[in-house]
Amino acid sequence: MDKKVIFQAAALAAVVAFIAVIFQAIAGTSLPDGIVAQPGIPVPVEEFVRASNEYPDTTLGFFGADSLFVLSYLLVFIGLYSLIGETARPFAVIGLSAGVLTAILDATENAFFITYALGAKAGLPLTNPDLPILYIITNLKWMAAFATLYTFGVVFPRRNWLDWMLIGLMLLFPLVGVLGVANPGLILVRGLFFLIGMPLFAFYFWRCARGVR
Repeated sequence: MDKKVIFQAAALAAVVAFIAVIFQAIAGTSLPDGIVAQPGIPVPVEEFVRASNEYPDTTLGFFGADSLFVLSYLLVFIGLYSLIGETARPFAVIGLSAGVLTAILDATENAFFITYALGAKAGLPLTNPDLPILYIITNLKWMAAFATLYTFGVVFPRRNWLDWMLIGLMLLFPLVGVLGVANPGLILVRGLFFLIGMPLFAFYFWRCARGVR
């Protein structure tokens, strides 16, 4: 396939991913204070079930946007694979493999929350969530994401300021991520990398599609 088409698709996917993140933020912030659609760290069961049980429509909107985000960032990873596949194929293969694993784990995590919210809408409120396994899936998802951008970041082209900016973001993401294991307060920062990174990826791939590197 013509790389121009791949880069165009990756640029579009990055724009869609950014829009999906915005809609996630809108849905998440529309919930009352103290209620979180997708808890990132272990919380009491009664706190965990509130979003799904009391606000299932908002929860479904949140995870609908998140599902679109998953599909879109996977295409961005394919764009990164195509970008470095010829010059650093082993890293490209590992990076894309980790990216696919990230998407699978993310979609699996979403499936739990979507099922919980659909159950509440059907009159079957959540009472006994599968918290240990769900938190494990969440942790593995983030570790796979760290591996993806770490792998792509270390072999990313280094030609201009935009390259270096993307390298900085890709390498800072896993660093902040693993520091968040020891300091859970940093977990909230993880999402900012995608909020900032996706517009930059969109611009970068658009330039690549035009033959500008």
